[in-house]
Amino acid sequence: MSLPSTVQLLTCQNPSPMTLEGTNTYLIGEPSAQDVVVVDPGPEGHTEHVRALMAAAGSRTVTQILITHRHSDHLGAAKLLSAMTGAEVRGLDPEVCLPGGEGTVLPLANQETVSAGGTEITVLHTPGHTSDSVCFWLPEPRAMLTGDTVLGRGTTMLDYPDGTLSDYLTTLDTLSRYDDAALLPAHGPAHERMGPVIDQYIQHRRERLDEVRALRDEYGELTAEELGRLLYGENPAVHPRVISKIAGAQLEHLRRAS
Repeated sequence: MSLPSTVQLLTCQNPSPMTLEGTNTYLIGEPSAQDVVVVDPGPEGHTEHVRALMAAAGSRTVTQILITHRHSDHLGAAKLLSAMTGAEVRGLDPEVCLPGGEGTVLPLANQETVSAGGTEITVLHTPGHTSDSVCFWLPEPRAMLTGDTVLGRGTTMLDYPDGTLSDYLTTLDTLSRYDDAALLPAHGPAHERMGPVIDQYIQHRRERLDEVRALRDEYGELTAEELGRLLYGENPAVHPRVISKIAGAQLEHLRRAS
C-alpha cells in the first residue's frame, strides 16, 4: 500500500525469523515542515540505517525519537541518533528515555499527544507483547503505528511474564475500534485496513486457548514446558525459550480467568 504523505518508512537490514524483513523505522511529519519525529530507530550496530534516517530527514530537525517498546531491535540505535541530532528519546518505560539538548525528558504517557512536523500523534498504551508497549495513532491520516503489538505478517510473541495474554486480549479489543485505520507495523508489510488483521489475531488467540483447555482436560495440570511440547512437538522449529513464554502466557491467562 502507499503510505500517507506525512509518513516515511525505512526498513533496517536486520532480517531474522523474529524481525521478518527487518525493523521498520518511521519518520512522521510533513515533507515541507521544519521538524520530524522518528519512531523505532532500529538496532545498535547498523550505522548505515542511521545515516539513511538522517538523509530521509533532510533539512528537517529530528525533535523526538519515540520508542514503541524496550526491545533492542527497536531501541538499540536510539543513543546514536540522539547524539547525532540532539533529539530526546521517549518511551513509556523511563529506562529507555534519554535527554535531548534541553536536559531532562519525561516518559511517554497514555493518551498524550505529540506534535510532529504539522502532524499529531496520540500515544496509546497497548500492553501485551511487553508491559511498556505503545501504539501511535495518527488521527489524520487515520493510521496506527503498532510496533510489535500487531505485525504485518504472522502473529506476535508475548514476552511473558513481562507481557501477559490477559493484557494482550484487552489491547486487541482496544485496537479493534480502529477498524478502518491503516496498519503500520514495526515488522512486515503495511495494511490498508487494520480491522481484518485484528480480527484474525483475536480468532487465533481464542482458538489456541480452546486447544490449551482441551489439553488440560486430557492431561490435567501442565507446566509451560509440558504444554509447549504438546503444542509444538518434540523437535519444534521455534526456539524452546520462545515456546515456554507462549505456553506460560496461556496458562497464566487461564488461571486468571478461572
